[in-house]
Parts: sequence; structure tokens; C-alpha cells
Amino acid sequence: MTVEELLLELKDIQPPPEPAWWLLAPAYWSAIFSLLGIAACTWFILRRRKADRLASVADRELQRIRTLYSHNQDKRRLAIELSKWLKQVSILAFPTRHLQSLNGKRWLEFLDETLGSNGFSDGIGQVFGNRVYAQRVNLDAAPLVQLCEQWLLAIKPHLRQRGNN
Repeated sequence: MTVEELLLELKDIQPPPEPAWWLLAPAYWSAIFSLLGIAACTWFILRRRKADRLASVADRELQRIRTLYSHNQDKRRLAIELSKWLKQVSILAFPTRHLQSLNGKRWLEFLDETLGSNGFSDGIGQVFGNRVYAQRVNLDAAPLVQLCEQWLLAIKPHLRQRGNN
């Protein structure tokens, strides 16, 4: 072959194809999506823990009050501690309501409303009306604490919702 024949066989330089829109290798994309998935799961778990934190703090405080009563057997102090606990947890669970000023019958009605029964107005929870600070408090401690536990179970969804905000 002559040089001229060889030159005729030459073809123009072909430019490389346009790069794909993703530019990255598939392994990089799978790594990116995996990291995004892990980040989303972590965010969801942390948000759930934060939501459960208020409920668990309220539960631990109730356990502390129960333990305190089991050591000193002071029914008046139990009633006062549970009354303070009910008010604090109510304010946490229902921040838009003006609960600080509620007392007596209106306070018991609010507790019954959130419990879904009349355990406070008609039952052992009447002690949380105006009698909680009396010198002599005659009450049965176990049902009173059990009523508070039932109330906490009833308002846990509100505490979780509040924890999500």
C-alpha cells in the first residue's frame, strides 16, 4: 500500500459520546442512596425517641413517687406529690390549655375528661380536689397510684405528640 492509499483509509476523529446525565458510576449512586436511607432512618429513630422522652420522664417520676411512698408510708405526702405530678404532666401534655389556674371541681373534671372516666370526680381521685392539702388525708394509696398510672396511659399520645413538636 502506498502512502496515498493509507491516507485515504484514514477517517475523521470521532469525538467521545456525551457524558451521561448522572456522571457517577452506579456504585457511587448506590452508596449515596444508602447513606440517604441511613440518614432518614436515623432521623426517624431520633424523632421517635424524642417523642417518647416526655412520656418516659413522667413515668419515671411516678415510679419515684411510688418508691418514696413505699419508704415513708406518708399518705399526705403521697397525695401532695401525686397532685404536683398530675399538674406538671398536664401542663406538658396540654400546653395550650390554661391549667395552672384550675383547681377543685374544674381540675377533677379536666382529669376525668383526659382519662375518659370519672375516676377523679367520683372515685378515689377526689382527694386531688381541695382535700389534698388537708392535715389528715384518708386514702388508699394503691388504687390512687393505679388511677394515676391509668391517667398517664390515657394521655401518652398527647405527650408523644408534644414531643414531636
